Amino acid sequence: MTETIHLALPFIDAAQAQKHITHNEALQRLDALTQLSVLERRSTPPSALADGDRYLVVAAAAGAFAGAEGKIAAWLAGGWIFLSPKAGWLVFVAAEQRSLLHDGSTWIDAGIALRALQNLSLLGLGTTADAANPLSVKTNAALFAAKTVADGGGGDLRVTLEKEAAGFTVSQLYQSSWSGRAETGLIGDDDFHVKVSADGSTWREALIIDRSTGRVAFPSGAGDGAPASFRNRLRNASFAINQRAVSGTATLAAGQYGHDGVKAGASGAAYTFATSGLDTVLTISAGSLILPIEDRLIEGGSYALSHEGTASARVWQGTGSAGTGAYAAAPRGAPLVVAGLSADAQTNVEFGAGTILRPQFEPGAYGSPFERRPQPVELGLCQRYYYRVNGFGDTRSQFAVSGNSSSHQFEVDFPVLMRVTPTVTHNLTDANYTSTPGVNLSGSALWSLVLPYVAASTKTGAVVIAPHTCPERSVINVVDATFAPEPGAVLLGSNVALEFSAEL
Repeated sequence: MTETIHLALPFIDAAQAQKHITHNEALQRLDALTQLSVLERRSTPPSALADGDRYLVVAAAAGAFAGAEGKIAAWLAGGWIFLSPKAGWLVFVAAEQRSLLHDGSTWIDAGIALRALQNLSLLGLGTTADAANPLSVKTNAALFAAKTVADGGGGDLRVTLEKEAAGFTVSQLYQSSWSGRAETGLIGDDDFHVKVSADGSTWREALIIDRSTGRVAFPSGAGDGAPASFRNRLRNASFAINQRAVSGTATLAAGQYGHDGVKAGASGAAYTFATSGLDTVLTISAGSLILPIEDRLIEGGSYALSHEGTASARVWQGTGSAGTGAYAAAPRGAPLVVAGLSADAQTNVEFGAGTILRPQFEPGAYGSPFERRPQPVELGLCQRYYYRVNGFGDTRSQFAVSGNSSSHQFEVDFPVLMRVTPTVTHNLTDANYTSTPGVNLSGSALWSLVLPYVAASTKTGAVVIAPHTCPERSVINVVDATFAPEPGAVLLGSNVALEFSAEL
């Protein structure tokens, strides 16, 4: 053997003359290979050379480099030596600021050769990583492409973000000038959240998707800020409708109604109310008030109750006025959430002492801004449960009648289809009937029949009011009175109350 196995350094033979020549040649080769760095890749020698210059010979080599493709060419003592690489050699190409690795047959980029990087503590791409951001990338674009089927992949790409438990957060935070403006992900629970911020410190929930039901909530409203219509299951939640004309301090027995859609709890109730602009606030001084919700308006599951008053509330299902469960606060920003409600069951929101302002009971676990419905719409909703006809004593209170010598009848058409066939209460009696009404009815004279072909609508015997009612209309019979068998009209005075109730 005349040279070393790996670097081909010449040996000094026994009894060799001029040993220094062989020794110096070996040192030159060792100097050329140690900390290997070449100026550039070339196929031909450069015109200007300095002793010790090294080059990586590439394909189509010519001149002094002919036949030396892939070798390291070193200019030493006025001549070229060529060093044949072996697998594992590394060379730095100064002109490209790149390291190459020889894989046993050719030179390849050393970065490509790194097939796996495991358990790195920091990795910075275009920037410096730190403990807070151990993976840091500073670039103008990034691409994640699926490994194709042709390349042995499945053609799909899925990026997975994992957190330890439900109470933690896994999200994507979007910033402007290093201040947060939007965040998406599982933030503090396992529902999907979208949050936005104008300053990076105050955040508003824009969208929440329930993980169990897939229902979408818009806590800050949708579109122009108005929530989706008819989310509020409460009728007359602004308390603008007051068909019973309660005033002052309303003192109610258990189950008795005051404002439309508001009745007393099992212990009765006493409350006052005050209106300012669009809003009416109820103040409960004793007992409790119940806002009942029809069974067909309840889909079941979770519901959120919120309002802007001080009264605590509870939610229970069933009929009547005897509620169950503990009272709790239900502010707009942190609504009272009731889970597990049965579908198609009457549901009741009951408030204790304090004030009630803009209450809202809506599907889902998140409260949204108060839904203010147009008053004609709200009135129609209320008249589904209760309708009151008040007399005025002039032609505005007139109803057409038809009949015979012993009975006349008039119809009251309801403005909306009532919930069920209503019960009827009234104060039309034989005692407050008058046969000479004049222009207006007042005092004890509440009502009268006007028959155009009879000078005075006299009658004999007692008057009996016998209503026949369905959800669409009520037919009122005036029975056992001897009147002329003529068509005409009935006039109702200002103190008449004719009430139709289909309340819960």
